Amino acid sequence: MTEFDLKTDCRHVRWDRPCAPHKRRGKVCASCDEYDPIRHRVLMVKLAATGDVLRTTAFLRAIHATWPQAKVTWLTRRSAVGLFDGNPLVDEVLATDDAVTAARLATETFDVVLCPDADPDAAVLAAMAHAKERRGYVRDAQGRIVPLNEGAAAWLAMGLSDTQKRANRETYQNLVADVLGLDRALVTEPILEPSGLDRAAARAFVQGLGAGGTLVGLNTGAGGRWAYKVWTKEHQQTFVRLCLDAGCGVLLLGGPEEVNRHRELLAQNQGRAVFDGGNHNSYGRFASLVEQCRVVVTSDSLCVHVAAARKVPAVVLFGPTSAAEIELYGRGTKVVPEALDCLCCYLPRCDRVPHCQALIEPARVWAAVQPWLAAANSPA
Repeated sequence: MTEFDLKTDCRHVRWDRPCAPHKRRGKVCASCDEYDPIRHRVLMVKLAATGDVLRTTAFLRAIHATWPQAKVTWLTRRSAVGLFDGNPLVDEVLATDDAVTAARLATETFDVVLCPDADPDAAVLAAMAHAKERRGYVRDAQGRIVPLNEGAAAWLAMGLSDTQKRANRETYQNLVADVLGLDRALVTEPILEPSGLDRAAARAFVQGLGAGGTLVGLNTGAGGRWAYKVWTKEHQQTFVRLCLDAGCGVLLLGGPEEVNRHRELLAQNQGRAVFDGGNHNSYGRFASLVEQCRVVVTSDSLCVHVAAARKVPAVVLFGPTSAAEIELYGRGTKVVPEALDCLCCYLPRCDRVPHCQALIEPARVWAAVQPWLAAANSPA
């Protein structure tokens, strides 16, 4: 093969090693029937929390429809890189803390850079990248965030106004489609693809529990930014008992911050069908465990978007964040405290007693769970 035989615009090209079609099947460029030319190079700049990054993968199908045969590069924080393992619509992921990332942004040119957030860090990276077109936000020489269309200006204004945030009734997917100039109708569920090994391991784990019957997932945490996203320990304990008394098993789902919470819930229900899904799962393993549940109960957190990606019904508890913005794709129920005028406050903490999550009674959540259990048990 000479250098002139190499189809340098092919998606399969790996500059430091043979491409997969050549390595696995002996294909060469001149006669390869797997040639897949890249027509557009798209950079998505989305940092933020992992749940927020995951829900933004809902735009990937719209991106590919808008820019056919696109090579999609996603720039995010190191903590979110694992979300893209197995994602067929993202070709590569760059981490913000990598020196090579900075070098690539300084030397490569993209057809379009998408920045859906008025996050100063994301916006400056979007401005730094060489691009023929930019959509969403950039940061200018004075450090100001610049919205690049009317949808971006509206989303920026909403983020700066508690009044507008509370009044909003549009989903994040609709709002950000307008920010990026994408067709709302093309936006679908988030994408999180567990490996076959992760799914098999989750199935084996659940089978090994010997629980029998129906398994309800209880996501016990919500990250550390908003303290009152998390349902109270007492309410979680009562909800677990309601599930058990109805003959359901409960799978505890959480991260490293919920280790003690899981220990307490297990200790209070020794000998009964309460099981710990673990607190140090990869994203793929966590998604596979969620997939084993008939329904999950969760706060507004990563678990909501994992459930959406895996098409598992979710009963979602809201307080300080916007219930309207969360899209459940017709597979879930939103539970919001009643008669509370300070909802959607986005305060990290507050001094209200009882606070919003304490006002969500376990019996109400259990009532919201039951229709989804009935639907799962009904004949197709």
